Amino acid sequence: MGLEGVEGVWRAGGGYPEGMSGVQRVFRWVRTSPAVDKAAGALAEVVPAALRRREVTGLLGKRAWGRPVHPAVVVLPIGLYAASAALDLMPGGSRAARVAIGAGLAVAPASLATELAEYGTLDEKQRRAAFVQLVANAAADVCYLTSFRLRGHGFGVVARGVSALGLAALGAGGLLGGGGLLGARPGYSTASASVREPVREPV
Repeated sequence: MGLEGVEGVWRAGGGYPEGMSGVQRVFRWVRTSPAVDKAAGALAEVVPAALRRREVTGLLGKRAWGRPVHPAVVVLPIGLYAASAALDLMPGGSRAARVAIGAGLAVAPASLATELAEYGTLDEKQRRAAFVQLVANAAADVCYLTSFRLRGHGFGVVARGVSALGLAALGAGGLLGGGGLLGARPGYSTASASVREPVREPV
């Protein structure tokens, strides 16, 4: 049953249907909870003023080869984290996986700054999706930082488990925030969840 069908059953029955999975319940809560909107609005209020300057937001619209430049900064750590998962599956790939995670952590601050700068340009509806993805990406960064440190102390098996949690957070954030389950976001489609255009303020 899709999320739309689940929501219809929920409304008709006055509660969660018996066959509804825990994941579907979480997705529906994120999709409809006023608490998410409040948290998203609160984050918009605390975005540093330096990231709201026209010079900064203008950079978000820069293009190369017909595509916005800023999504590349956002997806770079995600790609490196995903690469580390593939390297973990290869014999003798643990060291290379740690290098990939370290590189992802190194560019994560730039990715976060880009996301926050864009966040201040979004309208209320778009902000909900962006907020969910920001939280998911931040949770993934924490997981991969923990994994990186564990690998440095020889706890490889535990580190792989923590990395798996980080990868799951990235997947959930992409599905909810970029995959269209929380509504339309500028420049996003279910076919391409990595391109988002900022809403430009009137001059």
